[in-house]
Amino acid sequence: MSWITTAQGRAARAVAARLLAASPKDPLLAGTALRRELPDLAPDQAAVAIEQAQLSQLAHERYGIQAEQLLLTRDGLEQATRPEVAARRAAFLREQGARRVIDLTSGLGFDVRAFVAAGLEVTAVEKDALTAQYLRMNVPGAQVVHADATQIAASLIQSAGADTVIFLDPARRRGQRTADGSRAQSERDPQLWSPPWSFVTSLALGGRRVCVKLPPGFDPAQVPVGWSGIWTSMNREPVEAMLCSWSLDHARTALALGAFGSQFSSDGGAVTTTAALGQWLVEPDSCLIQAHLLDDFCSAHAPVHRVDQTGTWLSSTALVSHPMLRSYRVLDQLPNDTRALRKALQARDIGELTIKCRGMKINADSLRRELKLTKGQAATIVIARVEGTRSTLLVHEDS
Repeated sequence: MSWITTAQGRAARAVAARLLAASPKDPLLAGTALRRELPDLAPDQAAVAIEQAQLSQLAHERYGIQAEQLLLTRDGLEQATRPEVAARRAAFLREQGARRVIDLTSGLGFDVRAFVAAGLEVTAVEKDALTAQYLRMNVPGAQVVHADATQIAASLIQSAGADTVIFLDPARRRGQRTADGSRAQSERDPQLWSPPWSFVTSLALGGRRVCVKLPPGFDPAQVPVGWSGIWTSMNREPVEAMLCSWSLDHARTALALGAFGSQFSSDGGAVTTTAALGQWLVEPDSCLIQAHLLDDFCSAHAPVHRVDQTGTWLSSTALVSHPMLRSYRVLDQLPNDTRALRKALQARDIGELTIKCRGMKINADSLRRELKLTKGQAATIVIARVEGTRSTLLVHEDS
């Protein structure tokens, strides 16, 4: 609805944001108050203003985005790039010699905003008419083209030189949503993305430079020959993968942003080796796992080692301090059986339990309910594969 882009629409949205802040859990109440305060608004206009205010709140809660002045859609917000990640990407492209970016899948413009802020010249393509209109309002510093990337790409990139990067963030959402309706489900087959993967990779023919944002779980084994990949986490949570059609110093990089900022690069060629559980159990950053660089990292940071061929937990005979590692001192090995585990925890006066079971088919909340612990001291257990066998370990976090 283009009305929201007018001065009246922006003013109504500001009022809606104020009213929604007073009743964050009751948008209907906020909508009623909005129509009372602005009686000239049509019902559909009031609904749009409230929706924009809700999406602005969601952008802040989910991504830390200050979106009061941005026009949003729910689908566009679900594929938005976090500001820190977008800024890092823009800086990276500048470092790689880019002066111009052709963004073929601009959406609401979160990456475009970062490109422009970094001083890059940006041509932003968006095929949805409403989203393109919002994009023009969100990023007035970019040249916005309302078109289908698959139909206009050839004419836009024909003059692309070494200082131009073609950027894409293919839409990966299906029509179905999660049970609560909050998120669209992701499409796993890259050929069913929009635009499809074959189109994305074809853009690099002739030596053109292509940069692609992908989900963090994108398999490094699927990276095209000659391309490089960066897997990014934010405060140890996986965020995205990014592929470049040109060679970097190493084929893969694990990039940790946020409070635990660090990075590790390698070519992913280390052989998987395991050793016995040491005094320390080590949890690697998710970006190392997603980039399939655990073996390379262990080779470079002895005495850290894997304790299982397929698991992602590491171990060490000594405390190794590194931003990409979270280390736990192993205090004891506990029973795997739920009843026996309950008795062992009760004997230690443990009542408040943190359960870490990444990589195991275990529901931590269900197990906690089954244990039926009463009041007691707090503790952490890790359920992990150690040398092919399930192990329940009582641990204490030291870093």
